[in-house]
Amino acid sequence: MKPRLPQPGPLNVAVLFVDLVNSSEFASVLGLREYAEYLDSFQHACLSQCRHFFESVHKGKYQQGLDYRVSFIGDELVVFLHSGRDADDIYQLACLAICLKCAWLASPKNTERIQAGMGTVDIACGIHFGSVWANPQQSGYDLRGFTINVAKRIETSSREGKNFHIFLSDAAYKRISQLLRNLLVGEGMVLPMKGVIVPVGVYEIEDSFIDPYKRLDPEFSEGFQNVARSALESNACEAWIHSCLQVWEESRNGKVTDECFDLCRRTLKSHPENAVALYFIGQACQERKDPERARLYLEDLTRFHPTFADGWLLLAEVCKSLGDAPSSRKAILQAERHGIQIEQTD
Repeated sequence: MKPRLPQPGPLNVAVLFVDLVNSSEFASVLGLREYAEYLDSFQHACLSQCRHFFESVHKGKYQQGLDYRVSFIGDELVVFLHSGRDADDIYQLACLAICLKCAWLASPKNTERIQAGMGTVDIACGIHFGSVWANPQQSGYDLRGFTINVAKRIETSSREGKNFHIFLSDAAYKRISQLLRNLLVGEGMVLPMKGVIVPVGVYEIEDSFIDPYKRLDPEFSEGFQNVARSALESNACEAWIHSCLQVWEESRNGKVTDECFDLCRRTLKSHPENAVALYFIGQACQERKDPERARLYLEDLTRFHPTFADGWLLLAEVCKSLGDAPSSRKAILQAERHGIQIEQTD
C-alpha cells in the first residue's frame, strides 16, 4: 500500500480519544485480575465496533493505515482519521463516538452491573482536528504532534460534561457546524487544560439523531436494546441513552411505537427540553391523528432548539395538516434558514 505522503510532512487529521469514566476509581478498588478483565471487555467492545464501523458500515470508503488507524494507548482508545475529507472525517468520528457508547453500554460488564441493580459505567470522548507530523511507513503513518496531546486533554475534560460526554474542540466544531443536521451541540466553553498554555474552546454534543441502528455492530444490537431499557430505570440523568434508543427504535420500526411514546412522556418529565423526546412525541401525535397536540410539542422543540432544522420541518407539516398555511410557510422558512433545502411544489 502506497502512503498518501511520499515523504515525512504535515498531515491534517481528526483524532478521537475514548476512555472509561472513573477508570482510576475502579482500578483502586478492583483486584488486578478483575481490573484486567474490565479493560479487556472495554477494549473488545471498542475494537469490534471500530472494525464494524470502518469495514462494514463504510465498506470500501476507508483503507486502514492509509486513511485511519485504531489503537490503544494504555487503557485509552485512540482513532486517527485522515482521508482528506476534513469535515466528513470529524463528523464520522462523532458518529463513531456515539456508537462506541452504545456498544459499551451493551457490553457484558454493563449487563452484569444492571442485573446486580447497579448503574452502568459510561465512556467519555474527545474529538480534535489539527495538523500532525506524519512519517510514512509501509502500513500507513507514524503520527506525532501536539494535536494528539490536545485531543487527549479534551477527552479528559469531557468527563465533566452534562449530556453525551462527547466534546468537540473549537477547531473540529467550526469545520462541521454548517453541516450538522442530526447533532445538537451546546454553547462553546473555554477550558484550561493541563499542559496546554492557550485555553481551548470546546463544545459538548447535547443531543443526537444519529441512527445507531444502522451503525452498531450486530454483536451488541440485542444487548443495547435490553440494557438501554433497564439502564433508563436505574441511571440518573442519562438522557443520552433515551435519545439513542428512541432513534434506534424509530428507525427499526418506521414509526414511534406505543412503548416509545410512553418513554418520551416519562423523559420529558425530568428533561423537559430533551430534543429527541420532543421531536418523537410530536411525530407520535401526528401519526396518531392528533396534530394539535403535536404542534404544542413541536413549538416547544423549536423554542428550546431554534437551530434544529428538522424540528421546523416537522412543525411545518403539522401546521399544514391543521390548515394553517402562514405558520407552515414560516416554519419552512426557518428550516431553510437552518440548512434544509426544500423544493416548493405549490
